[in-house]
Amino acid sequence: MLMSSCASLYISSGKTAFDDMKYDESINLLEKGLSKKEDFAGRMSLARAYMGTSQYAKAAESYAIASVEPEMSDTDRIEYGKALMASENYTKAQEVFEAILVRDRGNEVVTALSSACKNIGSLKRDSALYSVKPLNIPGLRTIYSPMPYEDGILVSGEKVVSGAKDPYTGFSYTDLYYVKKDGSSWASPQAMTALNGNYHDGIACLSKDGKVMYFTRSNYDGKRLDKDATNVNNTQIYYSNKSAEGNWSEPKALPFNDENFMFAHPSLSSDGSTLYFSSNKSGGFGGMDLYKSTLQETNWSSPVNLGANVNTTGNEVFPFYQNKDTLYFSSDSHTTIGGQDILYSVNRSGDWSKPYHMSYPMNSPNDDFGIVFTESGSKGYLSSNRMGADQIYEFEIFNPVLTLKGLVTGIEDVMPIGGAKITIMNLTDGTEEVIYSDENGEFAYPLQPGKNYRVKIEDDGHFAQTKEISTIGKTSSEEIPLIFEMKQLIVSNPVDIGNPNGSGTGGNLDKDGEFAYAVPNIYWDYNKWDIRPDAEPYLNQLVKLFKDNPNLKVEIRSHCDSRGSYPFNDELSQKRATAVVDYVISKGVKRSMMISKGMGERKLVNKCKDGVECSEEEHQKNRRTEFLVISK
Repeated sequence: MLMSSCASLYISSGKTAFDDMKYDESINLLEKGLSKKEDFAGRMSLARAYMGTSQYAKAAESYAIASVEPEMSDTDRIEYGKALMASENYTKAQEVFEAILVRDRGNEVVTALSSACKNIGSLKRDSALYSVKPLNIPGLRTIYSPMPYEDGILVSGEKVVSGAKDPYTGFSYTDLYYVKKDGSSWASPQAMTALNGNYHDGIACLSKDGKVMYFTRSNYDGKRLDKDATNVNNTQIYYSNKSAEGNWSEPKALPFNDENFMFAHPSLSSDGSTLYFSSNKSGGFGGMDLYKSTLQETNWSSPVNLGANVNTTGNEVFPFYQNKDTLYFSSDSHTTIGGQDILYSVNRSGDWSKPYHMSYPMNSPNDDFGIVFTESGSKGYLSSNRMGADQIYEFEIFNPVLTLKGLVTGIEDVMPIGGAKITIMNLTDGTEEVIYSDENGEFAYPLQPGKNYRVKIEDDGHFAQTKEISTIGKTSSEEIPLIFEMKQLIVSNPVDIGNPNGSGTGGNLDKDGEFAYAVPNIYWDYNKWDIRPDAEPYLNQLVKLFKDNPNLKVEIRSHCDSRGSYPFNDELSQKRATAVVDYVISKGVKRSMMISKGMGERKLVNKCKDGVECSEEEHQKNRRTEFLVISK
């Protein structure tokens, strides 16, 4: 009884510490209490505390114990899946996500995470496009969010010091430091004393001329942290001006800050007119979203959310504006190898595209964030805890120029097809774009290195067609040719054939006004309806055709030779047609697309009707399979 009472006290105290966001203290108390007594609410607090301190394997263990309870919400089950991904247990993570999708099929975040687990092999494949190596900067326990500054970089970091500590982590508060580069080595970090306050200061950006700095700071009054109604201290964005003498002014808060919400991670456009940042302010999509504010004369505008293409119900953080149209950021709810992954979105005519995922080793199963480029555009720095603690890595991008050069023609006349709809799907990160062929049937599209693509061509009057290509492993610039020869699509109006000795062409418009498409090399043994192994590769081509054209309605026909009675041949051909339909369905084609019809010996393709002596080879030609398109 006494042991149970002590365990309950530890659990209760641990939950209180978690509610106060004292994660390190909470973990210590909850581990002691839960070792003696299981408690669902305590177990969930422990899992969340481990997530808050990036201890994903331990978080996954606690989530697994809690997951047997029906009261565990899908929101927490998503976090369980994320913890599994960060622990590189992708198979179990996909199981968790798929179970959620049974209940919530339209959940885009869960769909993206499940897809990432499914495609983890390609996401984690070393693309050979990047070189990533850690910087050796002495004196800081954690160091992240670099920004080029003077003769080195401006960083955020924690030192192991005595005195005031962050109650959330148990370590020192974050400060801004300047780290000078001396040849190939880095000097000891120097604190930016004019800017650092009593609590957190970090994650800075600079105007192009280096005279204005924007950075993230804890919200406090004097020496007291200001907290909201939920006992959370929300960071705010401050700025400081650099004088002609090189001194930084007293930091001031930006006008759109709100102490009830978090504002963090500023990034300034090259012309200084737009500030990008992350916030959990009301009216967003959930978690931390990305916003922008524009400078109107001397005032910053009210924040504008960057929209659903960029933001999710999860967390989008650490934006970095590159050039005139590209925004890099990190997210835990778009395509990810695990934890926060770095992505980028391109602004096209005012709208941000769906984000593109950066390949391994830029991203890892842990948190990757805080990317910044140097002036070259091909080199820079990023932050990651892939080796346990937040550290800075330098990278170089080897970007080949890869261009898809395509041609769309008719297969029968080899004439170019202009205006064909071309959907280019990036299979690695799930994004897609639509373009059209020109009057010469040609099209061109810039491909990203290290990705897998599916290209689909659609044109009224032709069967749609898909092909897959890959840029993985390509390290030099090249044009990638792709030719689509489109088969004409003719819709037939099937007629009831009653003449047992009729004949047809088996691949052209016949006397009955039907256009039958032959399925080549599908032959049947005499008096059999089993699919022969030699027929499967050709039936698989039919499967692909039907999957490329899912809106078609087709009639699968099977034919017999003239041997046997009419009723016998009708029954045998129906069994063969049904066998083809069953095979195609087994490969994932919708049953609703097809009907089967046995034609008996009604449409022979040669002279071998009743009473005519023919070789076995000649009879074999009549034992065939074809299909008609009856609607599209």
